[in-house]
Amino acid sequence: MEPSIHLYQPSRLYTRAGWAAVAGSLVCVLCGMRAPLAFVPGFLCALTGGALFWLATRPSIQISATQFNIGQRAIAWREVREINSRLTSPLILNIKLTNGRKKLLVFPGEPERIARLMYQLRKNSYLSTFDGIAYRDYWTWSSVTDSDGELDTPEHPVRMLSSDDEQEIERMFRKLKSVGRIDTRADDSGSDES
Repeated sequence: MEPSIHLYQPSRLYTRAGWAAVAGSLVCVLCGMRAPLAFVPGFLCALTGGALFWLATRPSIQISATQFNIGQRAIAWREVREINSRLTSPLILNIKLTNGRKKLLVFPGEPERIARLMYQLRKNSYLSTFDGIAYRDYWTWSSVTDSDGELDTPEHPVRMLSSDDEQEIERMFRKLKSVGRIDTRADDSGSDES
């Protein structure tokens, strides 16, 4: 394995929770022999256990500099056009690729691993949008709203005004500077009283 490849595997917690759901289902089935209504929670526990086992068997995700792999499926970074998150734990992403292709990514992992995977997906998908926000805008605003309290200066400053507005403000400033005062009425009322 290359040193630049990051491997993300499903959490073992989902397997343990699946076995607990199966055990709960068995208990409910045994109780159902005396009280038939106990079969309902037994069925629900079995359904939950099946879903947890399905999550536990999701393929691993490998991330490298040129592509990411979901199991055996390799996707180049330049193919990714949109990443839309639906759920964060387990991580469920709708990924739109070139030519209108779509891929559903399901990753049942620990919250720290999910956050790291999302960071790497966002950092490497340079041609895509994230929940409708363009790559450049996302990283500009995430650097401005850094939670550490340190403000990183973005590569390119964010324009707050159009060039016409800037010229109008510059013209008003020069006029104000040449006059030397802001309000002429305050000076007129002072001279009338004296």
